[in-house]
Amino acid sequence: MKAALTNYKNIAHLPDARRLLVADSISKAGDWILYVAMSALVFEAGGAGALSLFTALRVVVPFVLGPWAGRWGAVLAPRTLVILADAVRAALLFLAAIAAGTHQSAWLLVTLVVGCASVSAFHGPAERRFQRDVIDPDQRASFNAVIGATGTTVIVVAPVLGGLISTAVGNVGALVVDAASFLVSLAFVAAVREPTATTTPVTEQPQTAGLRKGALATAVRAARKDPAVLACVMTQAVACTVAGASLVLLPLIGDRLHAGNGSIGWLTAAVGAGSVLGVLIGGSVAKQGQLLLCVTSVVSMGVILGLLGSSPSLLVALGCAVLVGLAANIPEPMYWTSYAERVGESDSSAFYGLVESSITGGFALGGVILGALVAVLDVRTGTWAVGLGGSMLALAAFVPALRHHRARATQPLSWAPAADSAS
Repeated sequence: MKAALTNYKNIAHLPDARRLLVADSISKAGDWILYVAMSALVFEAGGAGALSLFTALRVVVPFVLGPWAGRWGAVLAPRTLVILADAVRAALLFLAAIAAGTHQSAWLLVTLVVGCASVSAFHGPAERRFQRDVIDPDQRASFNAVIGATGTTVIVVAPVLGGLISTAVGNVGALVVDAASFLVSLAFVAAVREPTATTTPVTEQPQTAGLRKGALATAVRAARKDPAVLACVMTQAVACTVAGASLVLLPLIGDRLHAGNGSIGWLTAAVGAGSVLGVLIGGSVAKQGQLLLCVTSVVSMGVILGLLGSSPSLLVALGCAVLVGLAANIPEPMYWTSYAERVGESDSSAFYGLVESSITGGFALGGVILGALVAVLDVRTGTWAVGLGGSMLALAAFVPALRHHRARATQPLSWAPAADSAS
């Protein structure tokens, strides 16, 4: 807790960091409000088929576009792209509110949401690049810990807020509120100073070269340059996959334990509480470069997921849910600090797109895999299969990084690029 308070203290006196935190929280909350309101509107307008298509495209579009959106967006300064993306998303949501209010086709609503998801694929990598450029290197670990904590808090609070807004002003009104939230986020980003020292290396020549080589190839090459970066990307994807499986698992646990409808809310809140605590702990882990602790955290997620699926009571399930969130998020600040320190400017756009894509895809894939295994086997067996598989993948991903770390054991672990990583 002392480390968490220190992180907040380090960031609280930085005006630009505060603005970035507020903008990020509002933007993430807007995404959840959109999901809650639009799910109801699409179902009312087009039934279960339209709702299924909306749910799938909301995940698939950012997943597929990730690396390419990051690379294509690199032709603009990150700050400019974030502002533009927020403005376009606000406009699309105002149009969606008009379409829903005038009872237009469900397919028009789905099309507008797909457009919003496409713009979000550009927004995520640009926002990460902008945060990296604005925050000084010695403050990045603290900033990543704080923004991770606020982000996970939003995940817990925003769906509830979305439900309250929809109840108070209706789903169409919720879309208007959501559109306005993106404009508020835009205003906070616009108030952040334009970075000067880190923008000069970005020239048209390397970005054009990157476009010719291909965004995905550029992103993969950037990850493979450094064993620690590659390990972080792979384990972050694994952690998101296990986390996605855990969210699908929660209703199944509530049903198996006959714990009532309220159990889903309690279990989701427990995951969120663990996530916040994990990110706060992860801030000091990122500063100290404790790679082995992060390895242990991610690898343990699989075992914890298995225990969650086998919980004999709601109380045990709540404890396991907290541990899932905790283990998934302890390495989170280390991931982003590692990327900011080790990935070169010319590769960063496509690389951040790949990372955002792996996060989105991981959550979706985890739910699909767990659902399929539970259908074929049972809840306990399917959960252990997903969990142990994730643990083995995470361990295998970290082996090269651990070997690299041991080879340099005489030096303190830092996130500065290795000498040979620039080749």
